[in-house]
Amino acid sequence: MQLSLDLSTSPLEAMRDGLLRTFGPQRPTKRLDPVSQLVKSSISGRTKDAVSWAVYQRLKERFATWEDLAETPAAEVQDLIKDVTFPEEKARHLPHALRLIQVRSGWKLSLDHLAELELDSARWWLQGLPGVGVKVAASVLNFSPLNMRALVVDTHVHRVASRMGLVPASYDTAHAYRALMDLVPDSWTAEDLYELHWLMKGLGQLLCSHHAPRCGACALKATCSRVGVERSADILAWRPRA
Repeated sequence: MQLSLDLSTSPLEAMRDGLLRTFGPQRPTKRLDPVSQLVKSSISGRTKDAVSWAVYQRLKERFATWEDLAETPAAEVQDLIKDVTFPEEKARHLPHALRLIQVRSGWKLSLDHLAELELDSARWWLQGLPGVGVKVAASVLNFSPLNMRALVVDTHVHRVASRMGLVPASYDTAHAYRALMDLVPDSWTAEDLYELHWLMKGLGQLLCSHHAPRCGACALKATCSRVGVERSADILAWRPRA
């Protein structure tokens, strides 16, 4: 009797299925337009979601249009976004990026033209803007109505993928993005990648933290390589926050 192995199955499928049992479906309910998503993602790096969202709302209240933000001095922008990490750097890059979009898009502050490009071409177009790396670019392409098949690899997703042994611990975000995208099943849609991001992020925030992850409560513990985990705060039971 000859056994056959299905080598086409991606480890991301088992990961998603396990995390769905813990966190439930994570599907988009409301999307920001591409430029708004760029603004939101540009200020969010290394910042807690609640803080970055509050700062984004502050910008929305201050500026009638993003064109107004593009013409605002960096010092004023820095004061508005002072609660996020690295506000000086972000305040310098964001208005510059918005002005470059205008220049490169026929003086119209819009990213709608990216819908006509292939994924990698659209991503590289965005990464040519000041302060825009692979994470921000993927956020614009996947979270906005552009709805492209790009996985957003933030610090939580990166950490989970590394501990699971899906990417080498030495990989930076760009290399981790490429390695994870190579594992994405061909049948997966942009919504599937959106869901995977939020499932992995939720795991990273609530259980697979940087210090003392709660490995005993993790739905993926049977298949996790625990790369780099020196100690864990194992618990017997855990339930999602209400």
